Amino acid sequence: MEKKREEVTCIKAGLLIDGTGREPLTNPVVVIKGDKIAEIGKESEIKIPEEAKIVDLGNLTILPGLIDAHVHIYGRRSYSPAEEIITPHDLAVIRSVEDCWKILKAGFTMVRDLGSTIALSLKRAVNEGTISGPRIFAAGRPISQTGGHSDIHYLPREEVIKKGALIADGPDDCRRAAREALRDGADLIKIMTSGGIGSEKDHPRYPQFTVDEVKAITEEAHRVERRVASHAEGVEGVKIAILGGVDSVEHGFFLDEESVQMMISRNIYFVPTLCLVEVYKKALERPYDMPPWRLKKQEECIDAMPKSFMMAYKAGVKIAAGTDYFGPPLRAHGDNADEAITMVKYGMKPMDAILAATRNAAECIGVQNTVGTVERGKLADIIGVQGNPLEDITVLKKVDFVMKEGRIYVNRQTAI
Repeated sequence: MEKKREEVTCIKAGLLIDGTGREPLTNPVVVIKGDKIAEIGKESEIKIPEEAKIVDLGNLTILPGLIDAHVHIYGRRSYSPAEEIITPHDLAVIRSVEDCWKILKAGFTMVRDLGSTIALSLKRAVNEGTISGPRIFAAGRPISQTGGHSDIHYLPREEVIKKGALIADGPDDCRRAAREALRDGADLIKIMTSGGIGSEKDHPRYPQFTVDEVKAITEEAHRVERRVASHAEGVEGVKIAILGGVDSVEHGFFLDEESVQMMISRNIYFVPTLCLVEVYKKALERPYDMPPWRLKKQEECIDAMPKSFMMAYKAGVKIAAGTDYFGPPLRAHGDNADEAITMVKYGMKPMDAILAATRNAAECIGVQNTVGTVERGKLADIIGVQGNPLEDITVLKKVDFVMKEGRIYVNRQTAI
């Protein structure tokens, strides 16, 4: 039987920022065969196949598809604790499908979901083509200690587990919980080694789990080539996570020099979710339906967050972009470029912010061999934005073109 010929697409644009950190390429041409990138260069240097479909993006800047390394897709539209109880599951699913499309339209061709049972099914729906959305790398149910950040204290323990958390205490029970998460089909494991903003009875500074408990989880994950990400806002929780062998630290609002050096020496990625500092500031003016205890903790974090971020950045910690957005006002999906924009606002170089949302995020997830940069042989995840983000990082929110795996989902230059 004759092999079916792969579709060939040739993209032309004004500028290419390829996600490697190299100097941008002017007037680039990218040739895509099937779902992969075949050639990259200037038009004078590349022979464009006769059968190629030409996609001329004019003066747009093209980049790798953006990656948000910390999201939650579970259909939330409110900060009220009551929403956990009163939102029907099917409504949450419908909202989640809408959020997947919002994320993809915003130029994010991949996300790492760090806590949502819905995301495991959304991943399958995207992969089989049932819905349009980013490639999803999902943790499923996070693991928390009793009374920890994911233990919704006002519900019976059985209801907490049903609604999407694994509760474990002691190394043996943590090992069991890790295996249960893997049984669910988790691509990685998410744990909680500190309290947090959204959990009423703890505080970001309070440590959770012991080093031995974390080691039991990371050992189980690493045995089957899965990574572990830890919610860790306070410095003690960060150090517990690092000593326990996690692969990435999420949030890190209250770092110190020792914790920064620990991340560097152990090659651990830091996902600072810095855009939340802007969310917390705006919430002081309009809190929506945030409960008072949440507002109080948010305000306490505002000054520390940029300091911790810059401490890590200047020291050379590997940083990946993640928003921790989950759907409600101020944290709506589709606004995921807020993280790179906020990083630049607080002192990161624009190129480094772009790398945080492309190559670094791919490395943090462990998919750098297939996505994260515009290079030969990688999946054709390519976006086009109005303007040059090295000159104005906010143009990452002006997305006119989105291609994922060689398929065009958005092209505002021409109707599709």
